[in-house]
Amino acid sequence: METIDTILDFLRREGRLTELAVSPSGFVFDPRSGQSYTLNPTGVFFLTQLRDGGDAATAASAAAEQFGVSCALTRGAVEGFVRQLKRVLA
Repeated sequence: METIDTILDFLRREGRLTELAVSPSGFVFDPRSGQSYTLNPTGVFFLTQLRDGGDAATAASAAAEQFGVSCALTRGAVEGFVRQLKRVLA
């Protein structure tokens, strides 16, 4: 199974994270595929962190602080989010 860092490296190398149009309300448009998606506020937070160059650990730590939950919880959520990104963007 691929690591989260390997998946993020692939998505970044392909430009997949930066080319997404993301609104503050959570609407995401992928110009490459023409598909659109809706993210909840947590998903918007994760995507913003990852697009700004953060790795999964940094995004999880920032989310734990932002939402007042444990880093263990957010780490699993970030990993699931990144795996879902790969499924829809790769």
